[in-house]
Amino acid sequence: TQLQRLMARDGISEEQALNRINAQMPLDEKREKADIVIDNSDSLEETKERVCNVLIQIRKPLTWREFVLSRDGVVCFLSSLILGVAAYRYSK
Repeated sequence: TQLQRLMARDGISEEQALNRINAQMPLDEKREKADIVIDNSDSLEETKERVCNVLIQIRKPLTWREFVLSRDGVVCFLSSLILGVAAYRYSK
């Protein structure tokens, strides 16, 4: 599927498409590193449904643990720490 789509999209030969694919990280490795994988091998309607389900999941509010471990949580913590240290030093 990947090969056919690449050839159709870019209008390139099978050899050129294979060279591009082989120059990339293997799909299995991409799947392992991904937070979310959406299977788009079925119909467009089924893919749209999967995308909608993922959007529902990622739009849910974070738990406190998830927030603390997120980039925003780290920035919030570090900002509070810096302001707290500055306030403590200024008060002396």
